[in-house]
Amino acid sequence: MKFKFNPIAILYILLVYLELATDRQHLYPVTYMTKYYIGILIIVLFILLLVSLGKVIFVNKKLLYLAKILAMPTIVLFFYSVLLHLMNPVQFSGYFSRLSSMTIFGLLAIFQAMVVFQFFGQKVVDYTFTAISLSYLTSIIVAYSQGGLSQFILMLTDVSFNGSVLEMHEVAPITALFILYYLYQYFIKENSFSAVFRKILIALIILFLSLKRIVFLSVLIIIPVFLVIYWYYKKVSKLGKERKILSLLNAFSLVFITGIFLYVYSIKSGFIYTFIQEHNINSMARTDLWKGIESTYSFTPIFMGRGVGFASKWMDNNWMTLNINGLTGSMGIHNDILKSYIEIGFVGLSIYFYTLLYRNAKRIFVKIGHKESFIYFVLTMFQMLIWFTDNISIYHNFLWILNLLLFSLTNSDTELENLDFKNF
Repeated sequence: MKFKFNPIAILYILLVYLELATDRQHLYPVTYMTKYYIGILIIVLFILLLVSLGKVIFVNKKLLYLAKILAMPTIVLFFYSVLLHLMNPVQFSGYFSRLSSMTIFGLLAIFQAMVVFQFFGQKVVDYTFTAISLSYLTSIIVAYSQGGLSQFILMLTDVSFNGSVLEMHEVAPITALFILYYLYQYFIKENSFSAVFRKILIALIILFLSLKRIVFLSVLIIIPVFLVIYWYYKKVSKLGKERKILSLLNAFSLVFITGIFLYVYSIKSGFIYTFIQEHNINSMARTDLWKGIESTYSFTPIFMGRGVGFASKWMDNNWMTLNINGLTGSMGIHNDILKSYIEIGFVGLSIYFYTLLYRNAKRIFVKIGHKESFIYFVLTMFQMLIWFTDNISIYHNFLWILNLLLFSLTNSDTELENLDFKNF
């Protein structure tokens, strides 16, 4: 991560470092809205810098196109949710406000990533990874200062030591994104091993210390998927038939979405609770949340959903009745798959997930680049794997950094005007 002294880059790293901060680090008073305020500050600051340099009018066409396909599902789901609310009004007060704020925050994550990438270009990826590394280094220092080496080891080995400063809920999955991204840089973009080895090593250390089980498991699942797609891509590339990679991505998408519906059914039917109990798996009270919201949905193709934001409003109004130890406020249902099903329904989930996985990958393949569709698919599927038991779909820092990595794909050598648009 070598870079010349650049005061604007240093300022950016500092702002991202502060945006990633948690209240456990005791750097400054961190609230739920802090990351959004800093995100807005970053947007305003870098728009002003872009205007002063005259770079706003030179936005890459592929950057704008990618921003459009990333934003469109969020916008469509907003209007679909409005329609659902008109047909079957959500009884909780403030629902429309929640729907609107969640939509705005989703678009904010796209816009923040787009602005900083437009200013810095490809270098912003390493600048961001530097901020992440410094953020976690701060957590390591704080953890050690709180009780020395013995307590530091206890944080890593004692499962009852829940909520330590080392457990950074957003940094762990973000770090895993960078592992996959740097593997892509090495295998697909053919960067030198020395250029990515140190970054991957740092990311692995952070991932190990952060102790997020679902992130570990998701990485272990997605890497074989990565390697299979890579192997197939190399095979078809030699034959000049790169378009065949789309058939593989389509097959993966359909199998994955089928698995998602089986998963939702296992929750609704109660099978998953029996499985968890028989195998003595500590669900960290997640199953109590899923049981609590069970009456709000049905598993049937005619279930249309309750609208984006419904699950969080339900939590706002019902968390105090669940009697879950440690649940002191609206913390989400820790299952973005189930949340998505409840909010957009059976058909809506099918269309939404298929769009995220395959349709957008195909669009990127056609209009941005073949190799770029590869890593888009891997990063998106990785995100969705974490959705099975977590609520990262509302993690602003995770979302805007994921979008940033996706925007970096627009640096591909393929010219937009020269691409084949047939069958698009």
